[in-house]
Amino acid sequence: MPAGHGSVASILERSGEEGPDRGGRVNEQSRIVAGAMVGALVGAAAAYLFFTEHGRTVRDRLEPLVDDVRQEFFRFQRTFEKVGDMATEGMRVVNEFNAARADSPFGGGTTSH
Repeated sequence: MPAGHGSVASILERSGEEGPDRGGRVNEQSRIVAGAMVGALVGAAAAYLFFTEHGRTVRDRLEPLVDDVRQEFFRFQRTFEKVGDMATEGMRVVNEFNAARADSPFGGGTTSH
């Protein structure tokens, strides 16, 4: 096998090649290689954070930030729920108004202008 034939670089270079039998396979191989590389990076970062002293220090500094972000998401969720409740209440009032206007003795629910 020639040097570099099965290397990551050669696979990524060939990802642009098109042929009757190789186009889809090369793209799939590129995705597999890219997924393996991302997985390796995530694994290395996790190992660093959990098994080194400096990683433990980084985790200790990140924990309050993560807690703050989580609190902000909860606040946003509560705000969003309140806006939804207000919209529901507004629709209820509009529907009651329209129903009362339709039952009005002053002209069947249409305006004079």
